[in-house]
Formats: sequence, structure tokens, C-alpha cells
Amino acid sequence: MEDKYRRSLYPQLDDIDYGIVRALQDNARLPFTTIAKELGVTEKTVRMRVQQMQDEGILSLVGVVNPVKAGLNVQSFIQVAVEATKLDDVVATLNDIVEVRLIVLTSGDYQLIIQILVRDYEELSQFLLNKLNKIPGILRVNVINELKILKSKYKFIR
Repeated sequence: MEDKYRRSLYPQLDDIDYGIVRALQDNARLPFTTIAKELGVTEKTVRMRVQQMQDEGILSLVGVVNPVKAGLNVQSFIQVAVEATKLDDVVATLNDIVEVRLIVLTSGDYQLIIQILVRDYEELSQFLLNKLNKIPGILRVNVINELKILKSKYKFIR
């Protein structure tokens, strides 16, 4: 993909913001002075721009935990069909369940897709039987286990 085309995918970012995001997505701990030197601006400019992008929700600087290294060896996506009148209640309940990492509203036969992370298949079984299956309003589920991650990308700007 040509650099000019890549840059055009993010028209809301000017060249300085774009450069800052590119640098930080490779290493969120990169000193602002290093970024400033590369972009030809002051450290204060970089610091203010980062704060502004964080305030606007454009940029989040977070630590990403490797689930497998943390002992969460089973990762599953679960399609969840929900009664239309119970959708808000089901989402609220799912939000309170620690194993649920992601909740996505979708189109099609299943209104939600959730991602869960657990230590082993016994925990998956307990989650399905004792938590998910007891939520009022859930009509049916389809469990999809991740066998192997082929691509995991947090780098959106090149």
C-alpha cells in the first residue's frame, strides 16, 4: 500500500498527529522528546497533542496483556441470539461477568458476539452452564473456539 494512500485513510489527523500515533503504536513508552526530534517539533507540542488525542478518544495508551502468558489458555467467541426486548438486560448482565472481554452488537441471526477468556475447557464448560445459560433472554448460543491466532494487530497506522 502506497504511503500517500495510507496517510489518506486518516484525514482527521494532521501530519504531526499522524507521526505521533505512528511512533507511539510501536512503543507507547517512547519519550516525547524522541518523537519531537523526529517530527521537528517541540516536546511540549507532542505532549499537548497526545493529551488532546486522548481527550478526544482518538488515542489510548494502554498495556496489552498476552492472555496465554497470563494463564488464559482458552479463548472463545460466542454468538448470542437474544430476545429483542431483553437485549439491554442481557448486555448489562454480560458487562458484569469477568470472563467476558468483548461484547459486540451484530446483524444477522445472532444479535451479539462476545469473546471470553478462561484458563481451560473446564472453566469454559462452567461458564457456559453456570453463567451464560442462566441469563434470561438468551435464546441460543454458538461457541467458536480459537484454535490458533494467525494475525493479531494493534498497529493501525503505518
